[in-house]
Amino acid sequence: MESDENEKKKRFALKANLPVDFITNQNLGDSLSVVEAKKRANSGEIIVINGFIGGRREPFTAGRASFILCDDSIKACDEIDTHHCPTPWDACCEDRKRILSSTISIQVVDEQTNLLRGTLKGVKGLKPGRKIKVLGTIDSQSIPPAMLLNAQQIELL
Repeated sequence: MESDENEKKKRFALKANLPVDFITNQNLGDSLSVVEAKKRANSGEIIVINGFIGGRREPFTAGRASFILCDDSIKACDEIDTHHCPTPWDACCEDRKRILSSTISIQVVDEQTNLLRGTLKGVKGLKPGRKIKVLGTIDSQSIPPAMLLNAQQIELL
């Protein structure tokens, strides 16, 4: 078990190298919820969405600059009664189909649209359960059930 934990730490050790102002406390303006964005946004459109990092036990990708953003209408387990879940951001107390329809993949890509190496977990305050806004462009490979947003800036809330 201890070796599994050490392996996990190694996979998340390399952090993504982001521009200085990529993660900010500055207001990115009006935003859509994840659910609204999935209904209304089209490929190539620039939008701002809001939510929390979560929807699964480990919402960050090891070795790659991507994570899952969950709609604020989904309740984290610590928001439901007296449930004591060690990973409340995974929303395991909610219906799985509802979670899947209320999440979007956020990724950071370079100029050639290649996914950046290194995780975003722990970078400048990004962590599971954190409420954020993301300014980005809907990826050309997106479809509403599996939407991808190429992040240009993240606001910490």
